[in-house]
Amino acid sequence: MKIASWNVNGIRARQEALVSWIGRNSPDVLVLQEVKADLADIPASISELEGYDSFWNGSSFRKGYSGTGMLVRKGAFSGTVEWEIPAFDFENRTCVLHTGQFTLTGCYVPRGEGDEHYRLKLRYFEQTRLFIENLLLEGRQIVFTGDMNVAHRDIDVHRSQNKPGAVGLRAEERSSIDACLALGLRDVMRERAPERNDLFTWWPYWKNARERNLGWRIDCFFLSAAIAERVTMVAVDRDERSSDHAPIILELSDLS
Repeated sequence: MKIASWNVNGIRARQEALVSWIGRNSPDVLVLQEVKADLADIPASISELEGYDSFWNGSSFRKGYSGTGMLVRKGAFSGTVEWEIPAFDFENRTCVLHTGQFTLTGCYVPRGEGDEHYRLKLRYFEQTRLFIENLLLEGRQIVFTGDMNVAHRDIDVHRSQNKPGAVGLRAEERSSIDACLALGLRDVMRERAPERNDLFTWWPYWKNARERNLGWRIDCFFLSAAIAERVTMVAVDRDERSSDHAPIILELSDLS
């Protein structure tokens, strides 16, 4: 099974690149962030893509802002799947798919600029943590993925941008990631490259940052233990440059 996550930074602006990327990579599930479109404005080339079912938490909070969704290959999961937008969700940032094998939670964590939105960011992390904790207590396996908008450790941000006190690098934000991992979730990308200091998923648009790889690793897969043991590959698709974020891809061995 192949699961991908991608902050597309506007699904209408990225529709041709997105359809092309899906055609090349054939994910079983693609989790999308920053859709920036309400349901009526999502291009049919994506929402009605042949071979896939689509689920959306569109930009109803504010037109052209935030928004998440999933594309799920028909027949990817045995039995029924259940789509959920959790009660704690705000600004259309969360999407959840319950399957017979695991629960997949996709998120677009607030950037946290400004005091009020920073407080919302920390609250969002805590509510997400509680949501995942309850699923684990129910015996569910977890795939938690998306744009976390936090570089968890110094190694996850290029030294040129590692500025103390900057949003995305603060101790409280990193502690929010720690709290999620303390549930037993595993950061499988970092586990497989524990010393790699050039493993980034997002780059600023300025100063040729992408070409120079002056980035941040803020798009992640956090997995419960049984799912983590099934990982055969996890990677960043740095060749896809249509968004300021690169897609991240996870492959799992047979989950039946």
